[in-house]
Amino acid sequence: MGEPNNALNVYMKKPNRIRSVLEYYLGEKLPEDWSFEPADGFYAVRNSKGKLSFRQRDVIRRIKAGGYSFWLGLENQDAVNLIFPWRLMEMDSLEYGAGIERIQERNRAENSVYTEDDDFMYAYRKRDRLEPILNLTLYWGRKRWKQPLSLADMVDMSLLPERLRELFADYRVHLIHMRHIPDEALQKMDSDLKYVLGIMKCSESRKRYERYIWENREYFSRIPKSAFDVIDVCTNIKGLKEHMQFRVNKDGEEEADMCKALREIVEEAEKQGVRKGVKQGRQQGRRQGRRQGEEILGQLVGRLLSEGRTEDARLAAVDEAARYKLYREYGILNG
Repeated sequence: MGEPNNALNVYMKKPNRIRSVLEYYLGEKLPEDWSFEPADGFYAVRNSKGKLSFRQRDVIRRIKAGGYSFWLGLENQDAVNLIFPWRLMEMDSLEYGAGIERIQERNRAENSVYTEDDDFMYAYRKRDRLEPILNLTLYWGRKRWKQPLSLADMVDMSLLPERLRELFADYRVHLIHMRHIPDEALQKMDSDLKYVLGIMKCSESRKRYERYIWENREYFSRIPKSAFDVIDVCTNIKGLKEHMQFRVNKDGEEEADMCKALREIVEEAEKQGVRKGVKQGRQQGRRQGRRQGEEILGQLVGRLLSEGRTEDARLAAVDEAARYKLYREYGILNG
């Protein structure tokens, strides 16, 4: 798990940001009574040799909506993953397995009564039901993700007869290209996701992202650290991190003034430009002085040689005192 993925996972844990993504996908506002309960999404796995390893979902929440509930998994990707459908299927399988274990533990704890239609061996009753797992994959990269968008994109069934293909159980990836969410859809979002995606969409142009920051300075002057971390790892805006001074706000979250950091970067660049200009000016002055000196010396030597003063011409070339005495003699330099 790399730095971009870590930053995205921390950022997307807030319920209002999850709500924004889900509302964009559905194309409508969610009821206010929907609640987002946190879960760890951490699973222990043993291989055939008994070695223990772990799997971790990026973000998973148990959502209660009216009279029903379900699991929503969010997977953040900053690059195209060619085995992602299988990975997603594995994560869902582990969560369904955990759901079965929770039901089994509850049935044992409550000393449930089993009928002939129930499965006493597995402590699972016919009426027991798993909560469905729904998935959204948030793709934050620049390159278009065209495939794979399903398990079928990973397998070759070209030689299988049609009837056998019907036995294949596919697994789909529901992908959102975060950088390509239309501006009008961003404006409808009730979380700061609209600002994070807004600046990502214009980060290729310094003029555009500077203008965007100033136009939305009310937010960027108090940007949360979790939001800035996403901007820092997902854009090519240089130098901001070194100028960000984070402080803890009244809600216990770190925030900083991104507008102030941008002003400091601009001022620093202007100072560097002035210093560079002065240095270039000095160098240019020295070059011009040398050229003028060479022209004047050439003029003096030419006149000396035309008058047959060969020895004086040699002295003018190597002796500075003799050269300036001859300059004054011929009126080439005044003073």
